[in-house]
Amino acid sequence: MPLIPEGVIDEVQARTDIADLIGRYVPLKRAGRHFKACCPFHKERTPSFMVNTEKQVFHCFGCGVGGNIFSFLMQHDRLTFPEAVRQLADHAGVAIPDEAAASSRAAHASLGALLEKVCQHFERRLLDPAGGRAARAYLERRGVSERTRQAFRLGLAPSGWQGLLQAAKATGVSAEELEAAGLIINGRSGSYDRFRHRLMFPIVDLRSRVVGFGGRSLDAQEPKYLNGPETPLYTKGRHLFGLAQAKDAIIRAKTAVVVEGYFDCAVLADGGVGHVVSPLGTALTAEQARLLKRYAEQAILAFDADAAGEQATLRGIDLLVESGLQVRVARLPQGVDPDEYLLAYGRERFEQLLDRSAGIFDVLIETALRRHPGGDTESRVQAAQVVLPTIAKVPSAMRRSEYVRLLAERLRLDAGAVAEELAKADARGSAALRAGQGGLSRAAQAAARPAARGPERLLTALVLDGPARWTRGTEPLSLGDIIDPALRRILAVVCELEAAGSPASPAQVASRLSEEGQAALVAELVELARSTPSKDEAFEDCVQRIKAATRSRDLAAMREQIQAAQQAGHEAEVQRLLAAYQHQLTGAPRLEPVAASAGGSQP
Repeated sequence: MPLIPEGVIDEVQARTDIADLIGRYVPLKRAGRHFKACCPFHKERTPSFMVNTEKQVFHCFGCGVGGNIFSFLMQHDRLTFPEAVRQLADHAGVAIPDEAAASSRAAHASLGALLEKVCQHFERRLLDPAGGRAARAYLERRGVSERTRQAFRLGLAPSGWQGLLQAAKATGVSAEELEAAGLIINGRSGSYDRFRHRLMFPIVDLRSRVVGFGGRSLDAQEPKYLNGPETPLYTKGRHLFGLAQAKDAIIRAKTAVVVEGYFDCAVLADGGVGHVVSPLGTALTAEQARLLKRYAEQAILAFDADAAGEQATLRGIDLLVESGLQVRVARLPQGVDPDEYLLAYGRERFEQLLDRSAGIFDVLIETALRRHPGGDTESRVQAAQVVLPTIAKVPSAMRRSEYVRLLAERLRLDAGAVAEELAKADARGSAALRAGQGGLSRAAQAAARPAARGPERLLTALVLDGPARWTRGTEPLSLGDIIDPALRRILAVVCELEAAGSPASPAQVASRLSEEGQAALVAELVELARSTPSKDEAFEDCVQRIKAATRSRDLAAMREQIQAAQQAGHEAEVQRLLAAYQHQLTGAPRLEPVAASAGGSQP
């Protein structure tokens, strides 16, 4: 996906008031010129969440979250930056150039509108007093109430080869349009409906827009579950069935239950287990795992307890672990699906089943021993090789180390040899290890960010408050004087915006920062500047303290160079460095850093 032009981002920001946006999600109360509320990102009784309408940023003094309109939407709805910009652009009426031509974008919109009409058509067929009676009875037997049926927008594709085709043509929709949407098939004897006598499950995106369909057979028709083909709007590996309905419950529970089928999702949701999703009847993909990581810290796999379910579980463990999620596996009885278990034993027993779910090590070692049961050295080594590739994907070094210890102990192998084999296992696992903090939550990553303190922090806050201060000070600084990399990046963005003649407001600065926690830091600094009296005097004091610190660093570096030259016996170089050191020590204008010459003689 191409980058969204900065001018478009600025226009979206200019047309969107942060108080209006946040007010759609939480009730705001006026607090002077600004607003306050109880933070939507952590539980609190006393409001500590502030919305600064002047600077168009928000900041919570309780949990430290903050940023601009895009940051809020990204964290509240778990969107990427481009997704947040596009969603706000739609609301603000700002057109975003795309890689596709205007005609292609229009085609996408037309396809989406068609899918919505078809979804409504299927819903009406299910509600038909006579034609939908059998399907409604089937849903009732399977434990899906009217409330859940409406929440998932379930429908019915009646019997007959051309029911949808004829209904669509009556409204002016062509066979070509239906074929592009994956709803009809062109055979040798003509076109016919893809879905016939099936209960229909609409597949929706995170904004609840219909992008495709899956159908469950209501008779002996094979396959039992039929998924629509991929289209310009729908790629199977990029969506999760039920996520639009489950995302709020997943965020609250910090856990997602991953099941195999559509019915599992619907029945569990109907029974009060709302944090459940399904990978659309196909194997879980890395993209689906990353999508789930936006909302959850933990995933519980609740696949069928058969050979196919075991394979799906093992693959799911690998992908979910690699995405940074903690993973557990629910132990369902052999031959019992999650929805069957819930209907048979009730919600309380099902939640107990989830609470007792096994950790990945137990699942992996049991699988390995079942595949290599011999007990001899070769069988134990082969069993270890089943487990090691997954352990290599675990982001936490402490967990990996503990798994190595447990594996060596369980299989009676040398722990050092197991650790050595782990280092050679799965290259993707090694990449995950190098990623460092890939498994940390956003809050943990923000907490791990070194706090920017002292004069650099206050100076950056005052520059965000008044960008002209950076260049009009009595002794202007350079970016090289700023040691903290996060603060230096913020100041660099301010300089870039000023040089381009653009407004360097905190909201605009935050929009151009990509590192985790930087937008929150901007909001934090805005609040610091707001509470600082005598801003210009404070700024000049910061400048003097930063320049003094820079001078101290320069002198320390020169002392190290002098010592190195003395130890090397380069007397001419020592004399040159001593003269430069004395020049700097007497308070003369700052010199460029002195580099020792290779030959030890003065150039």
